[in-house]
Amino acid sequence: MIKSLNVGRPQLIGNPFGRVINSGIRKKPVSSAYLYKTGFENDDVADHDSHGGDDRAVCFYPFEHYAEWNALSGTELNIPAFGENITVADHTEDSVYVGDIYQIGDAKVQITQSRIPCAKVDIANRIRGFFEQFIQTGKTGYFARVLEEGLVEESSAITLIDRPQDTISINGLHHLFFHDRKNMKEIERVIAMEGLAEDMRERLKKLL
Repeated sequence: MIKSLNVGRPQLIGNPFGRVINSGIRKKPVSSAYLYKTGFENDDVADHDSHGGDDRAVCFYPFEHYAEWNALSGTELNIPAFGENITVADHTEDSVYVGDIYQIGDAKVQITQSRIPCAKVDIANRIRGFFEQFIQTGKTGYFARVLEEGLVEESSAITLIDRPQDTISINGLHHLFFHDRKNMKEIERVIAMEGLAEDMRERLKKLL
């Protein structure tokens, strides 16, 4: 289920660790938003080379992880603390797979890759440690491409329509990319997956 539906445009963010940055990581909850092939209305990223694109049109983050990050930071984080479009319950990285197709309201999306975190998760929350822990734990969230455009509401159900037979969980993909980079047989298998984001495919090819 959707815990929070979030959109936001890039803005300048004060950086307690360095220079001011321009980022779309700060989003605000909305009751509904139309989802296009390129992402939600009134939503965008600042760095189009590193973020966004058709294969990363929607960012999901599991609600269940917030309790751990609250404990780590010693504060109650405001959702969406990590720039996700959809804060989602009951869909963690070990239960969602590359190629999964979900119906969400009037829209249909396909899961493409695990999120590759950057230091902006620390900067936006003004707390050091999230970036490193994202990589270590694999609690990164994940991306999806849009197969069918449509209206998504905060009350919309998330329904699994299809799952490929030869796939890998989001958690498994994260582990492979960050912690098992010499597993050439598995890397070759994942590269061949049809639903995989092209950017991730190219990153994995470089490991070969």
